[in-house]
Amino acid sequence: MTTKLHTGAHAGYRTLDWHDGYDVNLGDLIHQLPQLVHGRYVAIAASDSGPYSLSAVEIASGWQRVGDLAISPIITDIDQLPTPGFDEWYVFERLPDRARLSKLSNAIALKPFGESDKVDAFWAQIEDLQPVHALLGACRLLLITQDAAIYESVLTFYST
Repeated sequence: MTTKLHTGAHAGYRTLDWHDGYDVNLGDLIHQLPQLVHGRYVAIAASDSGPYSLSAVEIASGWQRVGDLAISPIITDIDQLPTPGFDEWYVFERLPDRARLSKLSNAIALKPFGESDKVDAFWAQIEDLQPVHALLGACRLLLITQDAAIYESVLTFYST
């Protein structure tokens, strides 16, 4: 599967950006590389382009709401995660405190490079909260990661 990827780096993070008509979605990515989320917490800032509504079953299984975010328990099965499209996730080894996490602002359609106040604010929150990964899937898919092994795995998978 050869897919054209745009790569970049910022503040200790590496980025992979699929766009220009390539249909790679977040659900496909985590099914192909479940280690992105397995054993970690996922903060969902957007699902189907809006806040994710938790069900009673999800709340009973450990999901919680922090501001507009839906926070997963530690992921043991990727089917725990909703992937309707237009998703924005922040993946953590350990969750930041609730006050800092509640300030996370939605950036689903963001183009993370270039010069703008919105881009600067996005990178400031990434640097503050220090997620292992940020996954933004809208009309494009963007992976931002601190994990060099994950970066290389994804790059290799989509370059072969």
